[in-house]
Amino acid sequence: MDNKENIDLLASFKKLLAENKSLEVRLKECTKIINSRDSEIEMLQMMLSEANEYRSSTDSQLKELKELQGYVNDLQQQVAGTTYMVTGREQQITAPDSAGHQLEKLKTAHAYLQSQLTDLQSQLLEINKRNLLLQQQTSRIAELESLLGNAEEEINNRK
Repeated sequence: MDNKENIDLLASFKKLLAENKSLEVRLKECTKIINSRDSEIEMLQMMLSEANEYRSSTDSQLKELKELQGYVNDLQQQVAGTTYMVTGREQQITAPDSAGHQLEKLKTAHAYLQSQLTDLQSQLLEINKRNLLLQQQTSRIAELESLLGNAEEEINNRK
């Protein structure tokens, strides 16, 4: 009987060693997956940070454009009010010439900034779409990490 018990113990021991090896391999695979997911999370966080910086820049440029539009409107009103003086007959004064010239420059700058705004708005839309995709991927990564944690816990409970 003693010999049979030793054989059973040896067989059980070998079985446990094999299972332990298998669990170690799975643990290494899980560690690799976790490291890979950590890298992906870092990349996604960096991309999200860049998108937020870009959004902030776009917001400040939009504010600047609105201020410029207000300034152009003010100049248009000044030009309209000072173009002609009434002294028995209408006479053109010299100040509006420079104001008119300045107005034309501002209109050109306004058109340029307007086209930039349009470009920035389309880029912002693309970044928002990308952010949504990144958030979905981050959510999926969190889900996978949770599953991985459950698998590791299951492995540890088997030991």
